[in-house]
Order: sequence, then structure tokens, then C-alpha cells
Amino acid sequence: MVAVRERARLNYRCKHCRATGESRYAPFVCSACPSDTKDNRVCDQHVVILDGALTPTCHDHRPHCQECAEPAVFRCAGRGCRHDKAWCARHRRQHPRDPDISYCPSCFDVTFPRCEHPRCTDIGTVRCEHVSREFRRCDKRMCTRHAARWQVFGGERMGLGLCARHSQVVGLTADEVIFRIIAGAAGGRRKERLPSLQGFAHTLRRCRHVDLAIDYPRLHRMLSTEANALRNNKQAATALERARPDWDRQLTALHDVSREGTRLVERLKGLVIEKNARSGHEVAAAIELAEYKAPSSRGGVTRPGMLFVKVPQHLRGLFIGTGGQAIRHYSEVLGVKVQIEGSRR
Repeated sequence: MVAVRERARLNYRCKHCRATGESRYAPFVCSACPSDTKDNRVCDQHVVILDGALTPTCHDHRPHCQECAEPAVFRCAGRGCRHDKAWCARHRRQHPRDPDISYCPSCFDVTFPRCEHPRCTDIGTVRCEHVSREFRRCDKRMCTRHAARWQVFGGERMGLGLCARHSQVVGLTADEVIFRIIAGAAGGRRKERLPSLQGFAHTLRRCRHVDLAIDYPRLHRMLSTEANALRNNKQAATALERARPDWDRQLTALHDVSREGTRLVERLKGLVIEKNARSGHEVAAAIELAEYKAPSSRGGVTRPGMLFVKVPQHLRGLFIGTGGQAIRHYSEVLGVKVQIEGSRR
């Protein structure tokens, strides 16, 4: 700032203007000129600032493309370049939604990988989270249309992303299902808390391990066995140690619930005998407890108790009754919803 009548004094002169006899104020310091020189100032007409970074240079040190040595026009925003390396217009790849951000070809492919589904050109935003027994990740990339989600954490949380090859989980052995859930949850970029015992049971049931899905003590032992096998993997071991106290508490609670289920089944057998004098004893003798789920309330919504029982196929018609009249009667009297295990998917 100077007085109106005071002659301005240029403290910093442009190195390029000086050569032509001009005098312009040079507020920019060339980042490539030697730091110990005083001839490193440029004016706003001679400064070179590429797109992507506020890094000034003089004309003598204008950056050139990393690939073809042509004059550069932008600095790459990718992780490999970090706004430092310069590239020409021919090697420019713009952000799909923000034209002010540019990448070099290699950084663009890393940041926005293509979906690996044949003939798909969409961006692969979903990464396959399958982990092998040797703890090698698949990491194939798929778009949201071609990716599968394995809902092992419940409907309110994001499931494990899987590619087409690893999405076929029905038919896997029970220990393989358990391993894949633990390894996928522990090794993912977003760390997910391992499912509860009921969560594991739900997934195992959908993978056709029905008997294990209702045998919580056995399931708890399998999780402990798997924990011993995974103790050498730091991420998996940490996730298991975090979940183990919850599984112990859940097993104790489920034992109490199971005793209530046993009591309800005994009452149910008596109702079956009362309802069907001719074949009631045969049907009642064949009934077994599959699982009892106590009433619950969440978010102001109350879910009634559910009693799942095993009934031989040839006796199910007698148990259900004409038009479902008998099984509705049992539900009303017991105050829980009675359902045959395996009657629905």
C-alpha cells in the first residue's frame, strides 16, 4: 500500500519481464528454481499453475508429461501422484462426476476400477470380500448391479460384498460358512462386528444346515474351535476376542429360553391330544422342540413369541388341521405363534 502521490516501489520483479525491459510485480515464487537464488519471482502473466494444484513455476521450469514429455496441463489427484506429478491433456482422465478433478490413466484405473462382469463398463464400486483359508483376498471389483451382498449381519447392516464366483454359499460346509463370515468381517476395509449366535444360526439355516441352526451349544463350540484355528491371524483373533463375551452371554440366555420352549411344547402336546381324540397321542408323541423365540420389542414394534416344532411329514396334516384351524387354536391358547420347522424358506 502506498500513498496516492507516492511512487510505487517494486520489491519483487518478474524474471521474465526483466529480460524484455518491462517491470511487473512478481508475487509468485517458482517452486522449481533453486531456493538460494533471488531470481525466482514471476508475475501473473508469466506464472505457470497447472490444474489440480496451486504450485507455481516459471516458464523455464514448466512441468512436462510423465509419459510423453509434452507440456503438462494438470497435476494428477490420484494416490500415486498426490497432486505432484504433471501430465499432458492426452493422458488426462476426468472424474466421472466432478470435471474439476483429473487423474492420470493408472491412478484413474485404481480409483475407478471397471466392473469385472463381461461387457459391463460401469465403475466397480463393490469389492469382493471373500477370504481364502490362506487369507488371500479375492478383491475383484463389481458394480452395484453385478455384485452380490451376503446379508450375514442382519437387514439393517451392509452385507459382505461377493463376486459371482464366491456368491454361491448354499452347499458349503458349516465350518466353511463360519470361517468365511469371520474372515470377511474381520479383514474388510470397514470393520464389522461379528454376528450374534442367532445371526450365525440364521445364515446356517439358509445354507441348509438346519439342525446346527437350532443347536446353539454345538454352534458355540464350533465358534470356539474356529477361534483356535484363527488365532494366528491378528485381525480375526481380535474380532473373535471382542465377540466371545457376547456369545457366552447369548448362550446362557438361549438356554433359559430353551427351557421355556420345552415347557410350551409339553403344553402343546396336551392340546394336540385334546383336539384330536383319535390320533392325538400319535401326533403328540412325534412332536419335538426345534426352537423357541421369546417375544421382543424394538423401535416400538412388538414381535410375539414363536414356537418352532418338528413334526414328521406324514403327520403334519393332522397337526395343522383343516384350513390351519388346529394350529391357529394352539397359537391362541399358548399365546405364541406355533410353526412347523422347515415349512417355509
